[in-house]
Amino acid sequence: MTTRRQFVQSLPAFAVAAQILEGDPAAAAPAAPATGHFHPKGKPPSEFTKEVLRKARQTLPFGDTRDFDEQRRGLIAPMKELTIKNDAGDVVWDMTRFQFLDQKEEFDSVHPSMHRIGQLNNNYGLYEVVPGIYQVRGLDLAQTTFVRGKTGWIVFDCLVTADAMRAAWKLFQEHKGEGLPVTAVVYSHSHGDHWGGVRGVVDEADVRAGKVQILAPRDFMEYSIAENVFAGNAMNRRLFYQYGVLLPVGPYGYVTQGLGHAISRGTSGLIAPTRVVDKDLEEIEIDGVRMSFQNTPNTEAPSEMNTYIPDMKALWIAENVCATLHTSTRSVGRWCATRSTGRSRSTRRSTASAARPW
Repeated sequence: MTTRRQFVQSLPAFAVAAQILEGDPAAAAPAAPATGHFHPKGKPPSEFTKEVLRKARQTLPFGDTRDFDEQRRGLIAPMKELTIKNDAGDVVWDMTRFQFLDQKEEFDSVHPSMHRIGQLNNNYGLYEVVPGIYQVRGLDLAQTTFVRGKTGWIVFDCLVTADAMRAAWKLFQEHKGEGLPVTAVVYSHSHGDHWGGVRGVVDEADVRAGKVQILAPRDFMEYSIAENVFAGNAMNRRLFYQYGVLLPVGPYGYVTQGLGHAISRGTSGLIAPTRVVDKDLEEIEIDGVRMSFQNTPNTEAPSEMNTYIPDMKALWIAENVCATLHTSTRSVGRWCATRSTGRSRSTRRSTASAARPW
């Protein structure tokens, strides 16, 4: 009995194709692996891809260096440790992986805009936004902010893991913290990279005793649990595909996540808020600092809020507006309303939970 393989091989078209391939060594030879590729069968970019990237370099305004100027502004101290370890000695953050971004002017396998945002994400240290407001950047996907209160520090967002947040707090205390404690925490929104590290700077016993306040936007707990518990597995799978986080870091693999370099490894946790900002606009005094909160539901997150600090003329705009394309696909109407409200404030400096201030 004739098999299917034998039947296909007996067809004239198959025979002609086989002869062509056998007579053309170039057609039969596999492409040479790309130098420096993480996989032995990794291919170099095609000429079409190279041409697309060349045109991007020629047409996009890479001569505009204002983002880099703003990135460097206010640097107090770089983070000297390029790797951060937990108490067990496991690496939870490794900044050495991303140093390749500053070692070449261009890569034929990386879009120049991605290369540029990756270089911007190499900011790594403690920065002053305005006197009394400081940020630690580059230790996680998002960044953490410290606002001087009457008796201590008000923390805006706490990174992803307690280990990374603990390292950020240590760096801050070495240069600006004055040994004062955390008196309050503000969660800007329901995404886990903004509250997961809270236990790195706050003891839940102090929260229960009333020593530390925790504030969050309307419906915060509902959406935090929905996204990270009920839909947690699906969200993680999306993350793996969206950013390619399982690929080795390098010009042929994982480059950056845009918003920040990556998510830190380690222990995440949540302490429930002691006060929820329910009104659309609400003014609250926290440790002697007047703050005006604006709920912005269904913008960058289903539960999110901006904060204006009038005495410092500083606007904390969560992740609704930041120097990336992170929010470009969100609800445009609500996003515009958020920006309009922000513009109505007398603001000396605006900052967010990612990227640079402006």
